[in-house]
Amino acid sequence: MALAVRPERIDVRTRDRDVAAEAINRIAAHRSRITFNDPAAVDLRVRESRYGDVDTALIRFGGVRYHAHGEPWPFLLTGFVAEGGARVEVRGQTIALPRMQGFLYPVGVPTSGHYGDSVLVLLRLPVSVAAEVAEAVTGLPADELRFAGMTPVSEEARRLWVQTADFVWRQLSTPGAEPPPLVSHQLVRLTASTLISVFPNTTMTATRTNDGGHVAPAVLRRATAFIEEHAEESLTVGLIAAAAGVGVRGLQTAFRRHLDITPMGYLRRVRLDRVHRELLTGNPADGVTVQETARRWGFVNLGRFAAEYRAEYGRTPSQTLRG
Repeated sequence: MALAVRPERIDVRTRDRDVAAEAINRIAAHRSRITFNDPAAVDLRVRESRYGDVDTALIRFGGVRYHAHGEPWPFLLTGFVAEGGARVEVRGQTIALPRMQGFLYPVGVPTSGHYGDSVLVLLRLPVSVAAEVAEAVTGLPADELRFAGMTPVSEEARRLWVQTADFVWRQLSTPGAEPPPLVSHQLVRLTASTLISVFPNTTMTATRTNDGGHVAPAVLRRATAFIEEHAEESLTVGLIAAAAGVGVRGLQTAFRRHLDITPMGYLRRVRLDRVHRELLTGNPADGVTVQETARRWGFVNLGRFAAEYRAEYGRTPSQTLRG
């Protein structure tokens, strides 16, 4: 998955139904019907930030009743209702989406939605991203990931999803504050990993196995060398496994048996070390900051980063930078 460094952004605010429908069609193709009682109350707005095949958007259906019929979409379209409410029809079933409810539209299934005077936060990403994360985390083969429901599995899951989706949307949608490439990559992976933990899917019911059989020590050497050489790039478990000449499950087995860590955990450790080196040699007088250095190496949550750093090096990142 390669994300555009600079997103393509649009911000449309209009009373014109055709203009609004065209803007929303950029996110997900659909047929629309828009009705309203008071033309003066109409306030349609679409704020979109597109990073290649990853998209974030806020849509305001102000003063209108927006009826949309979407053809089968080949991507994951998800988000939550920030204001108002919505109603979605899938396979003859009607699903009510009240305020602050998370949702995940089914892949490859026609869907009809009814949105009245509401605000949606949307995230769109390729199915392959979630499938790769699911395989890395659970061992389920990527081609076996299937989502089976539109709403989170529990109240706790709903709260986690809304919090995560809101955080990711804000990080990716603020003009002039685009995150570094590694942070963007981590935000998309965070979205995917949270999706598979809160929405019903096959990773929750499949028998999991992580036994990759015997793995030669050379596999681990190739994998760690590849990680250390390419730590500044947007790596995935699949890329690391391919470079090491082994399957994902075998790669996981090698790291678990010999290093007691996951491949992505090892990558995070290497990146933490790169931050440490830069802080050791950096000078605050030259504009070097802990926040900028950590984000450039893909650390999204600075609080968690600081805790990991102190546990590893026995001092805070700022103490290291000050020498």
